[in-house]
Amino acid sequence: MQVELFAHMPVDSVSGIGRYMRELHAHLQERVPVRFVTPIDPPLTRFFSPLHFFPLGLRGHQPGSIVHFTQIMGCAIMLYRPYHPSVATVHDLGFLELPEEWEMLDGVARQMLRLSLAGLKRVDMIVADSEFTHHGIIRHLGIPPERAVTIYPGIDHELFRPISDAREMLVRHYSHLAAIAPAPWLLYVGSELPRKNMSTLLQAIALVRKQIPNIRLIKVGSAGGEHFRRETSRVISELGLEDHIVIFEDVPEAALPLFYGAADAFVTASRLEGFGLPALEAMACGTPVVCSNAGALPEVVGDAGFLVEPHDARGFAEAMVQVWKDGHLRNRLIEIGLQRCRLFAWEQAAAETVGVYHGLRHRATTHSKVEARSGEPR
Repeated sequence: MQVELFAHMPVDSVSGIGRYMRELHAHLQERVPVRFVTPIDPPLTRFFSPLHFFPLGLRGHQPGSIVHFTQIMGCAIMLYRPYHPSVATVHDLGFLELPEEWEMLDGVARQMLRLSLAGLKRVDMIVADSEFTHHGIIRHLGIPPERAVTIYPGIDHELFRPISDAREMLVRHYSHLAAIAPAPWLLYVGSELPRKNMSTLLQAIALVRKQIPNIRLIKVGSAGGEHFRRETSRVISELGLEDHIVIFEDVPEAALPLFYGAADAFVTASRLEGFGLPALEAMACGTPVVCSNAGALPEVVGDAGFLVEPHDARGFAEAMVQVWKDGHLRNRLIEIGLQRCRLFAWEQAAAETVGVYHGLRHRATTHSKVEARSGEPR
């Protein structure tokens, strides 16, 4: 059984999908022959980039291999050059869950997405990152339940682990943090897209400041677009938080555990997460979590953190202050989080994914035998 992971973006991408591809590939190698395949772009793609999402074929594809699309984009190829057996991973359906995300797309992007979703419906099996996304696939796309399965991603437990002197190490790397080293730090890792609900998070920080005047929010990650950063800056200015927010655009993956370990709590008010990897990484680094109860976050965090309604700024603020002031509570959340994050392992994700492959291979073999028998003379 040969497996081909369709890499529709650079494999070394620092994005969540890039990390998914690398980790899945690394752990599948221990179980099945697997390799990456890349799209064969149509002519003129460099002049009209959306063509990249409508490849002419898969470079290096060997007939009979199981093709695994590692994201929705690129699945449009199933409409005009289908591959079977095939699997696709769906990380989230935010553009269907949140109408405003669909409205944000221009006409070209919407058509690309429509075609990609139409192609997704033609793959043999769909893997969802969470039960929340699994239910969305069935509800929004009309996929029969037997053609979708939930397989939770894992985490690199060697990289994401508690580091006792994380803040000191981070200050040595980023000397401008020395001035705020004694202050309480909250950490947010992610973009500033509307779904991330930055305004509520910032309102909560403004409320926390009334009880903890020297509070700081460290924000790691690009905005996702200049207009999103402008909106974040506007809210920061409106709330008078200019001296309380520190933004890091580009942080290498290897440095992320230092940011998690240096923080007194990880916080997010996101309105939708298909999984919620930063919350899991925070728990693995021994950092308490205060997050929204939206999307898949409750599946990831469980009882290892505070879960708050997405738009309840006061509720977020109260949870943040409680984690900061109550040492016993803080230690309990750290302990529960370290235990819970062990439930998410790439070894398990790879084993369950191989189970999906074997099911498809068995189904294809059985179908071929039935077809052969039906063609025999009676």
